[in-house]
Amino acid sequence: MYRHRQRFLGKNVLTGVHSSRLAASKAHRRFVTETKKAVQKLGWEIPDSALLSPSIVGAQLQRFPVPQNLARAFGYRGNLRFLELGYCPRSRQFGYCDGGDHIASDENLWLWFLHHPVISTHLPERRYPTLYGIFPPKVEGPAPEETIRKDAGLAPVHCLLLDLHDRKTYICRRDQTMIFFALMEPDGADDHTVFVDGLLMSPGTEDYKGAPPTEFVHELHSFLDAQSELGHRVGRTDLRQ
Repeated sequence: MYRHRQRFLGKNVLTGVHSSRLAASKAHRRFVTETKKAVQKLGWEIPDSALLSPSIVGAQLQRFPVPQNLARAFGYRGNLRFLELGYCPRSRQFGYCDGGDHIASDENLWLWFLHHPVISTHLPERRYPTLYGIFPPKVEGPAPEETIRKDAGLAPVHCLLLDLHDRKTYICRRDQTMIFFALMEPDGADDHTVFVDGLLMSPGTEDYKGAPPTEFVHELHSFLDAQSELGHRVGRTDLRQ
């Protein structure tokens, strides 16, 4: 009787997980399809994903250098080209997203990164407060997840978008990245086929709870500190001339 009950419970759990995974996958594909249809109705031509640039949705290219393994330092183990770093307005939790669900990451490392002089001059807190996790008090009433209520209006939530192939960074609004990720999805397929702990993600990110390798974190620190020192040397040389 006990074994039968265990098998019955196990079967129900597996069925529930499969149903949740199927529902999440269908919702994701439906969003992708509807987004592409809406874009095409506006008269836009959607180029091949290999040719897509975040600038198509209004993202702004930044000029500061980043290390090769920046995404790995924040724990991303996937293989997709673009990665969003920023706060989820619903949970107010920092993390990353490659077009699937938002996955929590190291907030302390993120704030250190943003406050580093190499980065903060390009992304000042006063201009992009939500990038630093600074949100106005929560208010009652529905609002799109990609926006926050501010002074009875809606203000955008900003994030950093990484091009992991070309090592470029963009500042953009969260609603822009949602559209861009949808455009990047292949027609008739899905880059996000893994469902773990209620999260839809891309292959390679299953071990999202594991700490990132320390060498990638050290690389990030060393890289930005070296860039800062280089800037100081150039500045001192200019003063002597």
